[in-house]
Amino acid sequence: MIKKNNLIGKRVENELNLHKTHPGLRVDKPPFPQNLIIDLCNGCNHECLFCMNRLMTRKVKRMSFNFYKKVLKEAKKLGVKELGLYATGEPFMHTKLEEFVLLAKEMGFSYVYTTTNGALVDEKRLKKVIDCGLDSIKFSVNAGSRKTYKTIHGKDEWEKVCKNINFVSNYRDNQNLDIKLSISSVVTNLTFHEKEDLRKKFENIVDEIFFSECDYQQGQMLANEAIVNTIDHSYQVCNLPFYRAHISSEGFLTMCCVDYQNYLATADLNKTSLLEAWHSDLFVDMRRRHIDNSLEGTLCFNCLNSCNSKIMPLNKSLAHAIDFKEFYNASKEEMQITIQERKNI
Repeated sequence: MIKKNNLIGKRVENELNLHKTHPGLRVDKPPFPQNLIIDLCNGCNHECLFCMNRLMTRKVKRMSFNFYKKVLKEAKKLGVKELGLYATGEPFMHTKLEEFVLLAKEMGFSYVYTTTNGALVDEKRLKKVIDCGLDSIKFSVNAGSRKTYKTIHGKDEWEKVCKNINFVSNYRDNQNLDIKLSISSVVTNLTFHEKEDLRKKFENIVDEIFFSECDYQQGQMLANEAIVNTIDHSYQVCNLPFYRAHISSEGFLTMCCVDYQNYLATADLNKTSLLEAWHSDLFVDMRRRHIDNSLEGTLCFNCLNSCNSKIMPLNKSLAHAIDFKEFYNASKEEMQITIQERKNI
């Protein structure tokens, strides 16, 4: 059964305005949040034009089940209710995704959700992960036609993804399951004219189609200036360090869900507890810098200002440092070459 809603849109709006609606959370030592995002694997089977993942220099890492179980035990005691199993990579690249979902539901997490490009799985595995208790699955579909999809995603898997979305919809209806099914789509100047095509194709089988404008990926992909459609500069405040926790595939607590080089990683959870890391001196200091708007020299500054100022990782031992200024220049040239190559295929 289709349950039309604007859940994603509402969640995004609430996140962006949290400093207005819940100013008490914007302090240097906020309580541990009820929402935790865990990046089970930072690798990805697609190479989306706008995504930093395809240029990332971090090694691909899959989280161990034992570490995951340890973190979930701590998170449950801290009052976490919502668990997102995705971030910088494709969650289905982890062979134990189903087991991770099942454990989370058995431990009593009320809302377990994930985002996938939907191209790595077949119907059998989709059925299995749904049967393990997944509460929400969102497919990332960044075009409205096979040709443009191939240009954006770098893979000719439009038909397979469409088939998988239809399967989840039919399986949900046939089994009368209460799982949310949605699509998110990053809009570029190569795809804005296909928004209506995407909407018409899926609006009758999914709960929601959420469009977001392509941006500079938290200051890491300034090369996206070649494909951005329009940029919204109205939000100059970030609430992520105050209300949501993020864990990288290596097991690091990081301040951001798209920290591809671990420049915002603050602590190694293999060596410290979740709460100790959340209230660590480094994390507390960064929250104060957010409150005081004194973020120069950090990735957060480049994100909020869409610039390429010189930055350093918060914890050098956890990051994969690169020369971002050099990277910006090289990635701009690479973007132009890649666009032309994909259009000519």
